Amino acid sequence: MTNHKHYRLLALGLILVPCLWAQGNIVTAHADQTSTEEITVSNQPEAQTTRLLTNYVEVGGSYLPMSSKFGHVSGGYARGSITQGKNVWFGEINGQHEFEDAGVYFAAGDTLTINHDWYGSLTLGSSAGGFFWPRLRADGFINKKWFERGQFITTAGFGYYQSKDVHRDHSFYVGSTYYFSKPWVLEEGVHFNLSNPGTVYSPSGFVAVTQGRDKHYFLTTRLGLGEEAYQLVGPTASLNDFQSQTFTVTWRKWIHKSWGFNVVGDYYHSPFYSKGGSLIGIFKDF
Repeated sequence: MTNHKHYRLLALGLILVPCLWAQGNIVTAHADQTSTEEITVSNQPEAQTTRLLTNYVEVGGSYLPMSSKFGHVSGGYARGSITQGKNVWFGEINGQHEFEDAGVYFAAGDTLTINHDWYGSLTLGSSAGGFFWPRLRADGFINKKWFERGQFITTAGFGYYQSKDVHRDHSFYVGSTYYFSKPWVLEEGVHFNLSNPGTVYSPSGFVAVTQGRDKHYFLTTRLGLGEEAYQLVGPTASLNDFQSQTFTVTWRKWIHKSWGFNVVGDYYHSPFYSKGGSLIGIFKDF
């Protein structure tokens, strides 16, 4: 692998959690390098925090054509979460076809409320088939609320990603979230990723803004950019040492107080190919 160039992040990025469901509990999803809970369907997006809708189930599917004769990405998923005391348990099954291969990813996690100001989360994931899925994924985050309303939150996290070839990633995340008095939320964060073999450094950042209210709708726009140390495009083939950009728009709409739908438009660009398409899901609160 070639030596990785240090990417210049845009002012550490400003980010808002792509799936902002309720003001009370921020929880971290599995944040794997193709996370559907974050509602992006990029090949290998960075790990990141996200807000879950608690006590719900959701099913959906996605389709994204790719340029440069890479075919398309398509798949379906089922996920949900349930609150038990101070714990929010989350689970997901995601089947996907990509680069002429197919596989299923499984993830489960828990977010624990430690006290009024602190909460943390841990998520584990693995897969069956699909060379593009991780053999093992683990992510942990710790969060601290600040100020009178707890409207400012700082987050730090660590992740481990074991690919189905020789690559291994260790990542560190730092960021913050601010809740305005009106229905807007803004978060900033940066990922510092170290890949082996080769000790390749690949930082990244993203910016997003969400507007809306729980049980009505949430509209999120998100821009991400950074370095990728590698990306598997075959069982023994990878793209190495390049920059990529993503842009995602997510609309989560309640039709009734207990159910609704997600519509997501996602675009990914790299020097090797572009990918763009949509994800559609239906959710039910309980």
